[in-house]
Amino acid sequence: MTDDIELNDWRSEWQAQTAASKDSPADLRLAAVKQQRRLRAAHVGELLAAVIFLSFSAAVAWRNPVLERWLWAGVVWMTTLAVTAFSVWNWNILWKANVKSVSEFALDYQKRCLASLRAARFGMKFLVVQNAITVPWLTWGYFRHRITDVRFAAAMALLAALSLGFFLLFTRSRGKALQELERLGASHILPTE
Repeated sequence: MTDDIELNDWRSEWQAQTAASKDSPADLRLAAVKQQRRLRAAHVGELLAAVIFLSFSAAVAWRNPVLERWLWAGVVWMTTLAVTAFSVWNWNILWKANVKSVSEFALDYQKRCLASLRAARFGMKFLVVQNAITVPWLTWGYFRHRITDVRFAAAMALLAALSLGFFLLFTRSRGKALQELERLGASHILPTE
């Protein structure tokens, strides 16, 4: 009779436990591999964009060698190199060899999520810096009558559209990283320290 009571206690305790996660270790590994591929493609795109920015600014300054163009190209080069240095440092985890255990996959997955959060924060701050440079530069050109009313309005509209687009991109990236961290935390696979 006590065996039945003890068995019933165990059964009710076992049934009362919440499910650890819907994600199996195989699901986690698949999600980590997909995340790594997606982030690698985005990182390669960032590096290609940096090469395009550097080439374009050098070509513009070379074709029209006035002080203003050289200053503009210098600002583009400095900011592009700074962003590229951050990007290479932040995403160095993407190019390390794949690991074997599930907990190591989970740890790398978490590190890439944290890198995504750092990248989103850096991107937002850099967006503010770029607007702080571009708006006064365009306004200065407008008041010096180097830019027509139409070109100034078009440049400001383009700047606003690009700023909004990048803001939404960084916000989406941050949200996705937070969602992935939450999913990873629900899987209970990460080793606790």
